[in-house]
Formats: sequence, C-alpha cells, structure tokens
Amino acid sequence: MPENIDIDVENKDVSAENTDIQVENADSELAALSPWEQRMLERSLDSARVQALARSGEFVHAALALLEEEGSVDFTVQDVVQRSGGSLRRFYQLFSSKDDLVLALFEELITQLVEHIPATVQAGAPPLVRLETCVRTLWDFIRGQDAPPAKIVRSMATLHNQLAATRPEGLRLAWDPLRQLISGIIADGVADGSVRSDIEVEQLSDLFFDVSLAAHIFALGRVGSTHTRFDGLWGFCLGALRPPPA
Repeated sequence: MPENIDIDVENKDVSAENTDIQVENADSELAALSPWEQRMLERSLDSARVQALARSGEFVHAALALLEEEGSVDFTVQDVVQRSGGSLRRFYQLFSSKDDLVLALFEELITQLVEHIPATVQAGAPPLVRLETCVRTLWDFIRGQDAPPAKIVRSMATLHNQLAATRPEGLRLAWDPLRQLISGIIADGVADGSVRSDIEVEQLSDLFFDVSLAAHIFALGRVGSTHTRFDGLWGFCLGALRPPPA
C-alpha cells in the first residue's frame, strides 16, 4: 500500500477515535444535563452529538429572547429559526414540534430558577430553615426585586398551564429538580422529628410542592406587599408540615 494511503487511513482512524472519545464524553455527561438537553442528544443523528446540543441550545435561547420581547409564545417556528440563524431542516432534526421547543424553553427557565437557590439549602441548617429558603427563593424569583423581566415571569404561568394540557408528563419532569430537592429536605425533617411522619414523604412532598407552586403562580397577577403574602404562605405551609399535637 502506498505511503500516502497509509497516512490517510491512519488519519481517518485517529479522526474516528477522536469522534468516539467525543461521543463517549457526551455520554458520561448525559446524566448532568437537563431533560431537554438529553432529548436533543438522543434525537440527534450526528456522530458528534455535542454539536447537536449546541445547535438546539441556539434555538432555545432564540425562543427565550422572543418570549422576553413578546411576552408570549405566539411566535412561529420560522421566527425562532430566523432569530437563531439556523435552518428549518436542522430545527426539525432536533425538535419534533413547536410544543417540544416550548417544553425545552420552560425547562430552561426552571433550570435558571433552581440555580438561584442558595447553596446553603444543601448545607447542615435545620430542614425547615432550608425549606423556607428554598420556597422564598422561588417567591423572590417570581416577585422579588431581582426577578427576571415581568413578561418572562408571567409567561412562566402561561407556559405552565399550556404544558399541563399538552405535555403533562414533560411538565412533571421539568419540575423534577425542584421537586426532588424539596422531597429530600422534607425527608430530613421527618428523620429529625421536625416534620410530621403520619403522611408518606412522597405524598407530603407532592402536597407541599403543589400548594406552594399554586400560590406562587396566582401571585403573578397580584399587586401589593409580596413579603406579607410570602409570610402568610410560609406560615400556612409550616403549620401543615409540623407534627400534629400528641
């Protein structure tokens, strides 16, 4: 075999090996990705799936920019494609529909929310203190001085209701990071006796999550003292979490 062909084959082998390493690295990091990022990798037909993730992120961030400008998800797929600088063909390689993109957009907003939760929530503070910090962070994210633009926050409620009707399982998975965090804190509270144990942890966590989330969503359309309303919400939740009188 001529030497130049040997070199060409060797280069192809190296290239293939590098691609395998890239895909292997992507697989090892898969568990750390958000649900929408995982779906993009799984849907991609590219060998270098990391590139597909980058492209899908461009579509999601373009949709986020349109959401901030318009205050709704009334934009079209073509609007998103034009804003991202991508192609319609690439979009449908990564997303099955606009609903799929809307779900990814909501998951991205939830990811940003969870990132706002202080690291102290994971520290050794008493469970009820950690839980209050967690819920207050959600409240401040929606109504606080450092909250995202009002259009974005209000749109979260709209997106939530839309996805509850069209993609309920996807919506549940989108909230999973926050739900699991709350469930872990409540389990710690049951273990140290500060939280009631007559209701199963999973059921109690779901009840707490649903009540507090509903209160936050309804708060989007209200005006007035947000701190007073949070204190009332937390007092109500605290009374429900504490062990009943003997």
